[in-house]
Amino acid sequence: MSDSKKILMVSDACYPELSPRAFRTTELARELAREGHRVTLLIPNRQVFRDDPLQADGLRVIFADGTVEGRGGSAVARRNKSIRRFIPKFAQRWILYFYCHEFFAKYNPGIFRRLVALDEPFDAVLSISYPAAIHRAVSRAMRRNPNLRHAVTIAEFSDPPFRGDVAPNVFPAYYLILKCWGRRFDYFTIPVEKALGCYTPYKSRERIRIIPQGFDLNAVKRRPYEPNPQPTFAYAGRFYERIRDPRFFFDFLETLDADFRFDLYINCLDPCFAEMIRQAQQRVRGRIVLREALPRERLIERLGAADFLINFDNTTSNATPSKLIDYAMTGRPILSFNDRTFDPDGFRAALRGDYRAQVRGIDLSQYDIRNVAAQFIDLIDAGKQKE
Repeated sequence: MSDSKKILMVSDACYPELSPRAFRTTELARELAREGHRVTLLIPNRQVFRDDPLQADGLRVIFADGTVEGRGGSAVARRNKSIRRFIPKFAQRWILYFYCHEFFAKYNPGIFRRLVALDEPFDAVLSISYPAAIHRAVSRAMRRNPNLRHAVTIAEFSDPPFRGDVAPNVFPAYYLILKCWGRRFDYFTIPVEKALGCYTPYKSRERIRIIPQGFDLNAVKRRPYEPNPQPTFAYAGRFYERIRDPRFFFDFLETLDADFRFDLYINCLDPCFAEMIRQAQQRVRGRIVLREALPRERLIERLGAADFLINFDNTTSNATPSKLIDYAMTGRPILSFNDRTFDPDGFRAALRGDYRAQVRGIDLSQYDIRNVAAQFIDLIDAGKQKE
């Protein structure tokens, strides 16, 4: 193992929140601490984080400056939610587009102030988005705090910000802002190779590393599979208009002359999709069951009881949902599609127990958190050698 390092992680999400970015932060912080590194995690000052704090030997959690955000969210989040009630959706898209909301509307000044006040050195600073406003706060703080400038600095991404590689041509201001703060980081890390083109406008290729999502594969208990009395399939995650929109699939379910059960585990359901599900429950022959949100380990165990799982691919091709990794850990067949790639015959076959359309070739070993943490440590070592 590499020598013990002092690592500062900055993120907007962690345990006990249920989101891909929370999982990324939590798993990586725990593993780095388990390996003997001294990890400091800076997160927003939210009540949910204080009520059930993330804990591990060698891990110190600190909070952003300012008042504690209640479970209803920050004042900015509540304001934006209220504004959305009175603005048509098409207008919201334009306002958010030109407001550059990932950098400004979601910017947390308390994160910036706490970063500036840190009076201890670090070997590395790992900034984790979404939102990209986290990177903006870290970048600004580097200019004020030499302890941050002298560390190896890494900006870790999930989905590309600002519509990815179209930003330089469609709205140059996004490109200029990203280019400005991006050059202050030593490295970018991204989870999938197919997203490279979204980042090379802002960072040279040799300064971008591909490091996949990481999970503790030993933490999940896989239950023995027993076929269900009626064909049962499940989905876990969120829906997003124009990106991960399932309307086409619910329309298809109405055409099925077959019995089935469709279990939905959704931790945040927009009103438009809630109404879509309610109407589908009344019209389809099978059962559509909306389940309660569960912690990740329990969710994976519950998903393993389904006959097969479905994933709605993003319509954009530059990100891979982390749920595919969770799905693979269940050992159940996976059907993954969007409105362009959906195969009705393949789905009907799955209802009969014929999984010819299932996703193949998911190598779980590359997502083992031990391997993922090792890649970050190797990157920190490489950065220190170049100093």
